[in-house]
Amino acid sequence: MWESDYAKTIAELMKVFAEQNNVLYVDNAYTIKEIVEGITGKKNIPFKRAFGLTNRVRKLKVSDKADVYVLTPPVILTINFLPKGFIYNQLLKFNGWLIRRSTKRWLRKLNMTNELVNVNAFSPGLGIVNKRMLNEKTLIYHCYDEIGAATWLKKHGEWLEKAFMQIADATIVTSQGLYEKKKEFCRSCFLVKNAANIELFNKAYNPAISSKKTVGYIGSIDERLDYELLAYAAKQLPDVDFVFVGRIVDKQGEQLLSQYNNVKLVGAKKLEELPDYVKNFSLGIIPFAINEFNKGIYPLKINEYLAAGLPVVSTNFSYLDEFKNVISIADDKEMFQNFIVAELTNDSIEKKAIRMEVAKPNTWYHRVDQFSDIITSLEKNK
Repeated sequence: MWESDYAKTIAELMKVFAEQNNVLYVDNAYTIKEIVEGITGKKNIPFKRAFGLTNRVRKLKVSDKADVYVLTPPVILTINFLPKGFIYNQLLKFNGWLIRRSTKRWLRKLNMTNELVNVNAFSPGLGIVNKRMLNEKTLIYHCYDEIGAATWLKKHGEWLEKAFMQIADATIVTSQGLYEKKKEFCRSCFLVKNAANIELFNKAYNPAISSKKTVGYIGSIDERLDYELLAYAAKQLPDVDFVFVGRIVDKQGEQLLSQYNNVKLVGAKKLEELPDYVKNFSLGIIPFAINEFNKGIYPLKINEYLAAGLPVVSTNFSYLDEFKNVISIADDKEMFQNFIVAELTNDSIEKKAIRMEVAKPNTWYHRVDQFSDIITSLEKNK
């Protein structure tokens, strides 16, 4: 959803695109299951918008230069639990029709039907059933994660994605790992890496080298993390505070981390609130487990930490060669803990400046330029 308490690649890209283009951002549709969760208080649902009792579209100011229109589509059926087959396919078509009808209506009302570029972000099923029905000039699939590991679509994600990548004019992925896995299934495949709001995280810069050491993590507490490694670090470094800022998805992980007196979990915070937390970090960590799923990740947080001048310790979970001269990359829990100690001990004003310089070009503006060049090239070759 647009208002999620963490940075989303597609939302950050659209904020920049909106400075020179009209943007209609179609939010994920709420399912019947989610509506029930809203009724029982397990989830916060904007019921009036979801059921069309108030205007489905909001015009949101995202910067001094740009507004984005955000559409809350109609409630759809819960179908991902169904097996592959006729019933699933028909209900997927029905869900697609509901979203397509609402989207087309608002595209007409907002006068956005000419030279339309449709960027489908990680929703290949709807991409298949709605293929080219919005009369778009260019159809892009934006793949920012390994769909085979997405629990909400574990029955259907892989086959839907492979099929949709053959339909889309191009697939744009966010990491080298995803590029290596997806390129053979696409009509065209391009790599546009994640970035960061560098200006925002520059505000977290703290020139002081404090004697009080705080190791910080910003991001979800979920299945991506190596909890054995984190527990080892917390146990071996009792005089270091570990602070985790992000939504808690993995309750077992939360329970394991909470047993250590030097670990604090503060929960989800809005993007604009993060610098206030990062400013108190002495070091940023990326403690992802080393596995096939995480190999496809290019973490937003790496540039966010560097933009604040922080030393960074990461596991060797993905293609991180471009950062190997400015961060410490560990192969195991002992190396991870040792790197934390070394980076905390040897930090300096000079090193902080170098890190900020490395992060400087990795802005969403630069990524939008790359994205735009791909679209222009595709349209020239049609």
